[in-house]
Amino acid sequence: MRYVILCQDELPYFLLLLKTLSSKRDTIHFIVDQKDLFDRLCNMGISTKMASFTEERENLIKGLHLKPDSCLIVSIKNQGILSNILKMVARYHPYQPTLIIEENDLVIPEQLSAKLVRPSSIFTDICLPKIEQAFTKRRVQSIKELFEDKDKILLLIQTDPDPDAIASALAFRHLIGRNRTTAHIVSFGGVTRPENLAMLRLLDIQVDKVGPEIFAKYEGLCMLDVQPPHLGDNFSQVVPPVDVVIDHHPEKPGYQARIKDIRATYGATSTILTEYLRAVDFNISERLATALLYGIKSDTLLLGRGVDPADIEAFSYLYPLANTNILRRIERPEVHPEDIDSFSTALKKRRIVNNILFSHLGRVRREDVIPHFADFSLQVEGVEWAVVSGIFRRNLVISVRNVGYVRSAGTIVKRAFGDLGSAGGHSHMAKAVIPLKNFYAHFCDRRESIMRERILEMFLAGFEETIKEQEGKQ
Repeated sequence: MRYVILCQDELPYFLLLLKTLSSKRDTIHFIVDQKDLFDRLCNMGISTKMASFTEERENLIKGLHLKPDSCLIVSIKNQGILSNILKMVARYHPYQPTLIIEENDLVIPEQLSAKLVRPSSIFTDICLPKIEQAFTKRRVQSIKELFEDKDKILLLIQTDPDPDAIASALAFRHLIGRNRTTAHIVSFGGVTRPENLAMLRLLDIQVDKVGPEIFAKYEGLCMLDVQPPHLGDNFSQVVPPVDVVIDHHPEKPGYQARIKDIRATYGATSTILTEYLRAVDFNISERLATALLYGIKSDTLLLGRGVDPADIEAFSYLYPLANTNILRRIERPEVHPEDIDSFSTALKKRRIVNNILFSHLGRVRREDVIPHFADFSLQVEGVEWAVVSGIFRRNLVISVRNVGYVRSAGTIVKRAFGDLGSAGGHSHMAKAVIPLKNFYAHFCDRRESIMRERILEMFLAGFEETIKEQEGKQ
């Protein structure tokens, strides 16, 4: 590529361009109309020509040696001179690829293949991301300092770990330079979903189920993709002071951590960890990239739900580094016949009210069948919300999803079911876990048909109340 640059005194921008664009195959030639700028560029060993942009303008433009691979870059402070130069370029070099450095709007001749770049955007697009990485690097350094003098560290994730949590814990362990012996990935519950078990097996990741007594054996504690209140009353009360919490779920009050990084606009905690690794120029292995990519992919439904631009950036960075063959094997694990039976039951018992699909599965063998069917239900034509419930062990579990352009799922679920158990979540996905004893005591009826009706009534009441509240604020 050959770059021909007409400029006056915008040297800082062009030096940035010089560093960004130049390579062994590129050539750059400056044309300037000021002696001091000409001298500075010559002293730097840059090919430069002195010419007038007014008196010699037509001969200058006509004589430009622009080849098929040439890109013309123009930055002239005077808009009148700039417009005349562009008209002449369009006349003598029609459809010449041209980059115009100008902060204000400008009429560009139709015969010119030109794009306008504002100087302010150069800082926003190139410099600002580097500044943000510098702040991220400082945060990473602070995290590393917390664990420097600790021999054994506990990496605690949620009770039924999902791919985002698993990948985040694996990435954090790499980030602080530990191995599975000195940084132990644990959960208060076992991994249950088939694809998550496949992820552990294919990527050789170990997640151990532990009890509260485990804390006495470790000197440091980091919680990833989860916060103490998310663990429920049985476990949140026994969690000791936390060193680090990194999560993308809305922040919950009632706990302390030496370092918190909560980003509720992000679609995945794996995105945060990817930013950490990139900020310190970590060499991400294929195994780690595959885990992080799957963490983002699963939590955002392939960038289709609750996505922040940071998720897209992280996904794009990780994709070429990941093993797509392993990803396909993880995403298509074996399906147990009982799971198919649960789906069949849900399909038969579905009910749609005002674009909201309700279904109760009854007792299920695995809890993940409930959110699986909620995700599937959004594919039904006209359905904007899915509310799917089921009984798992001693709890009534309710999974709520929406199509993404409607909001407040977490608020609605908390309002509808929060008095009976734990409830909350994101704007597009939420969950309630209600002990059966609470539900039966509140309604004084154990019939499944009554349970379905009460869930529908409670959700609709919370839905209508939340919508009215939002409309009142507008």
